[in-house]
Amino acid sequence: MNWREYPMVRLLLPLIGGVWTGVVVEAMQQWVVLSALIMLLALLAYWQKGRQPYGQRWWYGMALHLFLFGFGLLLANIQDERRLPRHFSGQGLSEQEGLLMGRIETIGPAGHKLKAKVKIQMVRDDNGHVHCASGSLLAYFDISAATRMLAAGDVALLRARVYPIAAPLNPKAFDYARYMHFQNIHYQAFVAEGEWRLVAHQPGLLSHTARLRAYCIRVLREFLPTENEFAVAAALVLGYKAELSDEVRNAYAHTGAIHVLAVSGLHVGFVQLLAAFLLGFVSFSGRAWPIARTLVILLCIWGFALLTGASPSVLRAASMFSFLAIGQALRRHTNIYNTLAASAFCLLCVNPFLLFSLGFQLSYLAVLGIVYFQPRIYRLWYIENRAGDYLWKLVAVSVAAQITTFPISLYSFHQFPAYFWLSGLVVVPAAALILLGGLALFALHAAPLVGWLLGQLLYRVVWLVNAFIFLIQQLPGSLLQGVWIGALVVVLLYGAIIGIVAAVQRRNFRYLLAAMVALLLVAILQSSRSWQLQQQQVLTVYHVKGNTAIDLFNGRQAIQLLGEEQERERLLFATQQYRWYRGISELPSLNYFASFQGANWCLSDGFLQFAGLRLAILSDESLLQGTSGRLAVDAVLLCKNVKCSITELKEKLEFGLVIIDGSNSYHRVQDWQEQCQMLDIPCHYTGKDGAWVLSAHQ
Repeated sequence: MNWREYPMVRLLLPLIGGVWTGVVVEAMQQWVVLSALIMLLALLAYWQKGRQPYGQRWWYGMALHLFLFGFGLLLANIQDERRLPRHFSGQGLSEQEGLLMGRIETIGPAGHKLKAKVKIQMVRDDNGHVHCASGSLLAYFDISAATRMLAAGDVALLRARVYPIAAPLNPKAFDYARYMHFQNIHYQAFVAEGEWRLVAHQPGLLSHTARLRAYCIRVLREFLPTENEFAVAAALVLGYKAELSDEVRNAYAHTGAIHVLAVSGLHVGFVQLLAAFLLGFVSFSGRAWPIARTLVILLCIWGFALLTGASPSVLRAASMFSFLAIGQALRRHTNIYNTLAASAFCLLCVNPFLLFSLGFQLSYLAVLGIVYFQPRIYRLWYIENRAGDYLWKLVAVSVAAQITTFPISLYSFHQFPAYFWLSGLVVVPAAALILLGGLALFALHAAPLVGWLLGQLLYRVVWLVNAFIFLIQQLPGSLLQGVWIGALVVVLLYGAIIGIVAAVQRRNFRYLLAAMVALLLVAILQSSRSWQLQQQQVLTVYHVKGNTAIDLFNGRQAIQLLGEEQERERLLFATQQYRWYRGISELPSLNYFASFQGANWCLSDGFLQFAGLRLAILSDESLLQGTSGRLAVDAVLLCKNVKCSITELKEKLEFGLVIIDGSNSYHRVQDWQEQCQMLDIPCHYTGKDGAWVLSAHQ
């Protein structure tokens, strides 16, 4: 491999390093970095003008790499909108309630609310002064006839309390605050009915595309009457995922077909091919025609990208295919690796936070895998039959994409779909057919017979694809779930893949040896983790709104203690990730009023003893009436707004800590916290301090 053949790859790597460092190291003086960049730029200009001795040519390369590293560092630092001097968070808003005016950029359903991204323009401070402001706010509206009329481009006046997006309260749970940070949104507000007013409408490019997208969604809803089929078609054709049910989303994720529901290179590539095919019927000639043809193709690519929501995967695909289209127009030979690197370089210069988008990472890794591994896998088996050869190509594409994405997929999702290759045989060609059918339906739906026929065809195809996906999901062993690996294991796995590729390319055993060492280290790390899980003794009190959930982990055995019957999805959202982290996939459930006894735990009438810890679980004051004297426990867990004060507890129990979980009301929690503060008793509230975790080995 000659690095000179991949100049954009060489330029991309220091930029990525700078962006990553800029996000990790938040405290940074921008003027210092800017001064260093100016000096490096002057040096580069000086060396570019004069001739350098051959032996000192590496100085220029080092200066260029340092410049790109510093440029990435500065980009990441200034990307955070909170650093802007006019950000609304620094405009003297009241902690209780504020008055803001902003333009709605996107809006859509989110459960029982409407979620809107609002670009703030003005705020009124506590003194009644109005200031120009900037920044993005995540606003949740109650669903009503009035809020349903809100659209992108509307300017609204909001009265609401603005507060930071909270970090997760349960261990290893999905960090929504971090996710929104890389969307450059750090604050949210819940706007009650009657607490907002429509001021004006400021149409723009995004608002026009949002209206066109809403119109296309209405067309799909008209011709696809069933919810699952409409949701899949809307996600696949328009990138609209708000209507996807958990059942459908899980089915596609568990079968390795979730990528077709994210508009990406497959969809954008098909749009480019379709545009080029239709332009082939245009019989223009002349020197200006190739330029005009390329501009039309670029317009189709980026128009489709905007129509589908401009997600990181579609931005990557649109930029990559744009470079390819321009290269073809200039009749230049394009190296796919340089094209990929150039598209990533441009996107990171516009938005460096894309580097931390999982969709951005997976899309680039998947394309790299397909470009490098697919031809090599395909050549392993020659099939004379054309149908068999086509199916083998699809399998090779699926396997190639999995090779480069499975480490980061395991790290992020902790699961691996065993039949990804089987789902790929159907969903990949079906995705092209559904996309073509959807675009044709948008154009011809008004034609009485043609529109109905296209709608029926699209509905049948989507229904068959859904049926096939649900069938694969039911196959035994279709999903390997609960796999937990750390970031170091991910790095070692990619190191092993790179080592094997280098060994094959260079035909050098040393690279294969390095790959084997990396895999050995992975085995050692996972074995060490397995041994630690065998020794664990951990008690966890989760924060679950409106209920109580406790997990006891004793080696590879575990049990959950629950209060009243609660919604399964809410419980799993709070507990599933941490259970996988502790090596537990399924565990039996008991009510904390039950009586049971195990090797290291004992529960009787709400009193729990586990690994040397004595915990009193109180949800009913009658549990204390039968006690005589003062029982000694380590901690008291208060649940379900139990009617007792901390002083009354001190008369019956001797304890050193009060734990309050999410089953209690806000006012009750405040009373208990004030009493604990007066009595100088440590108090842990899961709604503020997060889940309470105690390890016997701490």
